[in-house]
Amino acid sequence: MDASTQSTELTGSFTAAAWDRIAPIMAEIEALPLLTRLSDGTLPPEIFRHYILQDALYLKHYARCLAIVAAKAPDNAQVLRFLGSAQKAITVEQGLHAGFLTQFGITAADVTSAEPSPTCFAYTNFLLATAYHRSYAVALSAILPCFWIYWHVGEAIKNRPVIEGNAFQAWINTYGDPQFAAGAREVIALTDIAARAASPVERTEMTDVFVRASQYEWMFWDSAWRLETWPV
Repeated sequence: MDASTQSTELTGSFTAAAWDRIAPIMAEIEALPLLTRLSDGTLPPEIFRHYILQDALYLKHYARCLAIVAAKAPDNAQVLRFLGSAQKAITVEQGLHAGFLTQFGITAADVTSAEPSPTCFAYTNFLLATAYHRSYAVALSAILPCFWIYWHVGEAIKNRPVIEGNAFQAWINTYGDPQFAAGAREVIALTDIAARAASPVERTEMTDVFVRASQYEWMFWDSAWRLETWPV
């Protein structure tokens, strides 16, 4: 089951409505040159190095966001389920990063000394602030796009013809992997559970942060394509 099918099966749910809201953003994401050229193996190595290094910085903060969101869960069942799905995603991504950092000549010292790009800095601070200061339901909605959009993109690229010798095939395999999909589906389900218990005002806030995080997902890939650095 791909991410688009999942949204169809959720018809009438909070997450289905939220996914529909970001349809224009998803169209822009699917057209990003970074993803197009990653899928056909023609992405310039310096752009991918920039992207994967920024993604490593992002994941460090994202993992902390997941821990904060888990701590706010209303019952032990949701705490454990959320931690399990979060662990799946982090484990998968850490393995991917380790391989690519080596493949593209990025050392541990490079990661330690790296500075987040303006977009990476803004996105991670948005997520951390939302996780710390907003309710469980709202915070969960903010971290969901990273799971869901990567699943959707990975599935879409995975279904294209395999390009022999594609240096980025491991990336495609990771986000098209059933283990990553399972983690994403679980977070979608938890978000719908949280939405059912939320007030109308809170549900509006959930939609707002879901849309904003989705915009940041587009910005993150676009900033890597542009090799974004601080202008001054």
